Amino acid sequence: MSKLARNHRNSDLVKIHIAKKQLGLSDDEYRAILSGRGGADSAKDLDHAGRQRVLDYFKTRGFKPKAGASASASTGASAKRPVRPTPSADALALVRRIRAQLISLGRLPDEYADGIVKQMLQEDAPQFFEWCSLPDLGRISQALTYQQKREGAQTQ
Repeated sequence: MSKLARNHRNSDLVKIHIAKKQLGLSDDEYRAILSGRGGADSAKDLDHAGRQRVLDYFKTRGFKPKAGASASASTGASAKRPVRPTPSADALALVRRIRAQLISLGRLPDEYADGIVKQMLQEDAPQFFEWCSLPDLGRISQALTYQQKREGAQTQ
């Protein structure tokens, strides 16, 4: 089964279970609808056509799917990805250098530099390395330079 088909199947299963709850169906009523409309004892055993027949029947009984209910369930991801802050103009050169060093170390994510900040500054650590002061950004870059030398990564 392809990923797309699996996502549609999971989306349909979520809708079916939400409909069961929304319509206040008992377990016996729910199983009777599944066997009568879809020919299965469980929603997971339904094929695509069976899931659609069950969903159509639930809609005739008053089920109204909500817009975002199945979209987030089918992707399995959160709605928004956190956005990295924009560094100040004077810190921009050091931030770019740190990102270049992370790339030379095997394309490490920015969170790696955030971890260095947490280790170095401990209690006073900002959430993102972009928010550090200029001397602290220099210390992060220096730590990454040492790591580049240890791993034999390119330094320029």
